[in-house]
Amino acid sequence: MRWLVASVLTVAIAAGALGGIAWARSEKTLAYPRDQAWPAAVRFLAVDERLRIVEKDPDAGYVLFELRDEGKLFRGALEVIAVAVDGRPVVRFVLAIEDRPSWLEAAMLGRLERKLRVELGSPSPAPTKQPKAPPAQPPPEAPPPAGDGGPPISPTP
Repeated sequence: MRWLVASVLTVAIAAGALGGIAWARSEKTLAYPRDQAWPAAVRFLAVDERLRIVEKDPDAGYVLFELRDEGKLFRGALEVIAVAVDGRPVVRFVLAIEDRPSWLEAAMLGRLERKLRVELGSPSPAPTKQPKAPPAQPPPEAPPPAGDGGPPISPTP
């Protein structure tokens, strides 16, 4: 099944390169766990946006959907990708809708972010960076022990 999806996406991308399909692509990265963001994103598409879900694969992290706008049907895809930014896990949403302007995708991602904030709360804040400690100073050299047979050393210069 995955090879079929990969083949279809490859053909679609090749057709786009030849001028047949124009795909815009918008992204948004948010600090939510992927396992919580995935079901919220699918609900957002199906319930909030009232889009027809054509196919979804939670393991691969994509949803294919259809959008009806201005009396026409447009295909779209949402990818939910777990990534690490500054050493912390975050999720990247990549939204592409064929033959639609990128502002439509950006507006949809904004609405998705609002839904995630309502359902999951504010994203986790970035970890604070600890200031680097100054390098350790070596201990001052100790004077040689007294009674080594030499003359006494005065502490004054």
